[in-house]
Amino acid sequence: MGAPCPIAIIASRGFIVPDWIQLIIDLWPIASTITPLILLAGFLWLRQKFPSKDDFDALKLTVDKLKVDQVATTNAIKDLKDERDDPPTRVQLMAEMGDLAERVSAMEASFKGLSTHLETTNDYLKILVDRGLRP
Repeated sequence: MGAPCPIAIIASRGFIVPDWIQLIIDLWPIASTITPLILLAGFLWLRQKFPSKDDFDALKLTVDKLKVDQVATTNAIKDLKDERDDPPTRVQLMAEMGDLAERVSAMEASFKGLSTHLETTNDYLKILVDRGLRP
């Protein structure tokens, strides 16, 4: 049980104590046992009501990641705005024209191949018609 009540020690030495003090002496063992249990229950309840340090650390990591992502996104948006607002340089235009020239020459080569194939097919059909054969 709990510690002995100091008033009970005084009363045990033969002093006369009033009734209300005697009531405290009688209730002291009960109060000294129940009070720590009530305080323990209160602290456990409070512990559940507030987040723990681990929760705060996890939240801090999440916030730090979001800050890094926000900085990266902000920089990307700034770069896109700069690219949109600035006119292209001569070097950029020349590079784009070179790419376009390559694509056009590739298209011309494929058209030449199709043209050759079409001419061959036409020659074959002309030979068949000239000989009077059906295809």
